[in-house]
Amino acid sequence: MRKIQFLISILVVAVQLSYSQTAESLYKKGDSLYKLKDYKNSAMAYSAGIKIQGKATDENNYWRAASRWALAKVPDSSFYFLDLLSKSSNISQGDVNGIEGDKDFNSVKLDSRWTPVMEKIITKAKANYKMDELIYGRKDGVALTMLHIKPRVKSNNKAIVWVIAGSWFSSYQQAERTIRPSAMFLDKGFTVFLVILGSQPRYAIPDEIEDLKRAVRYIRYNSKKLEINPLQIGITGGSAGGHLSLAVAMADEKIDSLAQDPINRVSSRVQAAAVLYPPTDCLNWGGAGFNFINNKTLQLANSIYGALDFTKWNELTATYDHVTDSSARIKIAKEMSPIYYVSPDDPPIFIIHGDADKVVPLQQSESFVALLKKEGIQNKFVIKKGGVHNPATMMPEFLDFPDWFDRYLK
Repeated sequence: MRKIQFLISILVVAVQLSYSQTAESLYKKGDSLYKLKDYKNSAMAYSAGIKIQGKATDENNYWRAASRWALAKVPDSSFYFLDLLSKSSNISQGDVNGIEGDKDFNSVKLDSRWTPVMEKIITKAKANYKMDELIYGRKDGVALTMLHIKPRVKSNNKAIVWVIAGSWFSSYQQAERTIRPSAMFLDKGFTVFLVILGSQPRYAIPDEIEDLKRAVRYIRYNSKKLEINPLQIGITGGSAGGHLSLAVAMADEKIDSLAQDPINRVSSRVQAAAVLYPPTDCLNWGGAGFNFINNKTLQLANSIYGALDFTKWNELTATYDHVTDSSARIKIAKEMSPIYYVSPDDPPIFIIHGDADKVVPLQQSESFVALLKKEGIQNKFVIKKGGVHNPATMMPEFLDFPDWFDRYLK
């Protein structure tokens, strides 16, 4: 009885907090209180935000509410929100991994309710997505893989290649975290491929571009088996993933009809692209003439040194040599910059970039779009006021990506 009364009192407080405040403002308030270690009031703010949003609440906010209540030593409320998560049609394996590894739940992990609710969440996550892992290539004795996710409604036979790369680093864990966001495509009939690349610090950007082209070729070559139209492939990604997407979208058509591997005999072209805050010009970063290609200190400070550690094959020694010559490095940087490959036959491009982005300058998208317009390429460019280097600040325009692909993948 006490538990029920306490939950009712929590809901009453949540309703009182919600008056004259938006859900987003309450979540921001909850985050601020969390940083101050005022966990109870943080939890109340999140609960109030959820009360306002109702069924439109994002799973991350249920998760945060549950973890805040756990930190506040109010397990009943924590399990209340975890139970709501276990009923979500969008919860994914990436969420399962995140919740299980979240130290904020330590106080409730020994509770007898923890294992049953996690089993419910795991079961629901598996049921929400029809997915398998495919090997699209091999190099240096290891496999290159992608997660293939089938549409959750009737298929439109269109494919979306989602490039998994943050700071040019790619991993299976990142791919799992992208499963739930991919629902915006799956729920409109698209088949999604979450492509994991050989990435930094072992592989540099030119290697990643080649891996991505291989992935597109694999999908096209196996289109019948994968139940997609080989001429309706779109590509998407954010930041480094956006850069790699555009590098493939802008690339000149080069087909090796004599390649030993039949997959390499097909095209790596895509028919449309939609990206968030992409680097496009490594030689003019934030303005004319500035680049970080030969600035090792800056690269290390931004954790991208491995992505720019260019190598070339040495036939004599049968090893890879590091490219240290400044002019040679500048040449490679130009070759991997999408802006230098814009031509009239390029596919439609949709870009969203925030005017408060401190990671990738808005100039990178502005100069790129100016060239798209000059070449007469169909494009859409949204400058998100106050938007930073985070997809959450690209809403609701980010949710227009599926419609863009549906329109131009014809």
